Amino acid sequence: MNNELAPKPSTERQSKSGLSPTHWLFGIFSLFLRSSGELTRVVGEMHHTWRDSPLPWDRSHEADISKAPKPYLWIKLLFEHSANKLHSALDHIPTDRVSQPLHRVRSAVNGVMGDKLQEWNHPLALHTELVDEHGHDVSLPAIKAQSPAGVVIFIHGLCLSESDWHGHHNRQFISELREQGYGIAWLRYNTGLPIWENGRLLAEFLEGQWCEGDQDKSLRLIGHSMGGLLVRSACHFAGESGHHWLQSLTHAAYLATPHDGAPMEKIGNMANSILGVTPYSRPLMALGNIRSLGIRSLRHANVTEPHDGTHQQLPLPFYENCEHLLLGARKFYEPTNRWLGDGLVPEESAMGGPHFPAEHAQIRRMMLDDVGHITLLQDERLYDQLRSWLN
Repeated sequence: MNNELAPKPSTERQSKSGLSPTHWLFGIFSLFLRSSGELTRVVGEMHHTWRDSPLPWDRSHEADISKAPKPYLWIKLLFEHSANKLHSALDHIPTDRVSQPLHRVRSAVNGVMGDKLQEWNHPLALHTELVDEHGHDVSLPAIKAQSPAGVVIFIHGLCLSESDWHGHHNRQFISELREQGYGIAWLRYNTGLPIWENGRLLAEFLEGQWCEGDQDKSLRLIGHSMGGLLVRSACHFAGESGHHWLQSLTHAAYLATPHDGAPMEKIGNMANSILGVTPYSRPLMALGNIRSLGIRSLRHANVTEPHDGTHQQLPLPFYENCEHLLLGARKFYEPTNRWLGDGLVPEESAMGGPHFPAEHAQIRRMMLDDVGHITLLQDERLYDQLRSWLN
C-alpha cells in the first residue's frame, strides 16, 4: 500500500446516497479482487527479497514485484483489470437507496480504506454531501430559505454515519431546534480521507452553497470525534481562502474530539514500524498500511496539509462572533484512571490539549462522567449541555 499522506488524484464520481443490490454485490466482489491484487503484490515482493538474500539489517534494499517471477505481476494485473471492468459496468446501473444497516457497513468500509476506494473510483466510495435523518439528499440553500434562525449541521466521526446520531434524545433535541426555526442536516463524507482533505472539501462545499448575502443566517457546526477536527480544518481553509460562510459561523462544538491525536493510532503506527526493521518483514508493512489515510492522520490530529513531511499545528482561529464548546467524556473517572478518558480519547486531548487557550471568554469546557466514546451520542446529558450552550 502507498505510505504517502495524500490521496492520489482520481476521477470524481457522481455523488450517490444509495446503491442498488447489484452495486453492493459487485462492489464487494470488486473489493475482493483489489485486495487479492494487493496481497499478490506483497507475496511477490517477499519472494524478491528472499531471492536477493540481503543482510537482515540492510535498510537500502527495496522489494519490487517487477523483479519477482512474472506470474506474480500477471496475477496482480489480472485482479486489477477485472475490478476496473466491474466499475465500468456499474456506471450503467441505476442507483437505489439502501437500508441504514447497509449504509453503516459502507461507512465503516470507507473509514478503514476510503482513500483506496476513492483512488480506485470504487462504487462504495462516499462523497461529501448533506442528508436528512432519513438519509435523503438535502439542499443547503433550500434549508436556509426555510429556516429563519439558521442552520445546524451534525458531523459524524471515523467509520460512523449520520445514523449514529439518531436516538430518542437526539430526535427530541432536533425537534426543539426546528421549533425554534433552525434547519437541520447531517454531513455524510468519506472518513478514510485525511482530515485536512475532508476539511478542505467541507469548506469548499459550504462556500459553494453559502452566498455573500447570507450573513444574516447563523451556521452552527457540531462535530463528534473526527468530525470536530473537520470543523477546525474547515475553518482553517476558509480563513485562508476568505470564504463567506465563516462569517456566519456562530457556534462550533467538538464532542469527544482527539485534538492532541489518537493514542490507539500512535500504538498501531509504532507496531507497524517494527516490521520495517529488516527487509524480510518490510513488505508486510503494506498489510498494516491498509488502514486509511484518515486513520493515520488521526495519529497527531493533523488538520492541515503536510509541507516538507511535517504538519503545521495551528491554534483554533477565534472569531468575535463564534462560540466554542469542548465536551469530553469519562468512562473511567477514578482518579488513577482519568487519563483513559472515554476509552479512545484522553481527557486532556478532548479538552483541547495545547491547541486551545486555557481561559477564553468564547470557550466552554464540559466533561461527562460514566459514558463512552460512542455511547456519548445517546446520552441525555449531552443534549442538555448543547441546549444550554446554544441558548
